[in-house]
Amino acid sequence: IRATPEKLPLGQKPGAPAQFDMTLISLGSRTPHLGTLDVGQVRMIFRLPRQFGKDSRPLAYIELFTPLRVPDPSSQMRQLLHST
Repeated sequence: IRATPEKLPLGQKPGAPAQFDMTLISLGSRTPHLGTLDVGQVRMIFRLPRQFGKDSRPLAYIELFTPLRVPDPSSQMRQLLHST
């Protein structure tokens, strides 16, 4: 899983856009065809400072999307919308 910020151009070196991977997350969704999977976009990967405990595993901030809808009849694709 990857989450990288935008890189601005520096001298002759070109910049690069931000990249945020999509992920399937088990949260107990109501989507019958994908079981209990929800869709999210990883926005940041970070570690908590030591003062919050000894566990130094990386954590992820993930923006969730609305539950998957019934596939569109013409394209057979499901629509995703950012959750509010």
